[in-house]
Amino acid sequence: MNRTRPFLAAIALVLTTLVQGPGRAAGQEIALTPMESKEVARGYRAEALKLKFVINDKGEVIGKISDFIFGKDGNIYAILAVSDLVGSGDHLVAIPFRSLKLDDPRGEIVLPGASQAALGALPVFLSSP
Repeated sequence: MNRTRPFLAAIALVLTTLVQGPGRAAGQEIALTPMESKEVARGYRAEALKLKFVINDKGEVIGKISDFIFGKDGNIYAILAVSDLVGSGDHLVAIPFRSLKLDDPRGEIVLPGASQAALGALPVFLSSP
């Protein structure tokens, strides 16, 4: 009898977990409300931003969007190709996507306060396979 109680308790625990499992999964479903759908539609497609030039607030071209990285921490990073001032080519740097201003009246992508020299001094972004 003493051996039966732990066995029944284990079965009850497994059944409780199985019964609650689908309910939890259903609670995690994400649905867009009509307002959110409209906001998403007004957003920017990654492909439309890729390879676009990035300027600073002085109107100087400081780089070009090469790619995007979606971090495991939930942050999004823009990978910019920055021309090397000594002419040896572009190198890639990662900047937080939220630093970019996409609502410039001229339709430009702006990274306020940045310069090509400052971006060139950032560590080179090395992508992993």
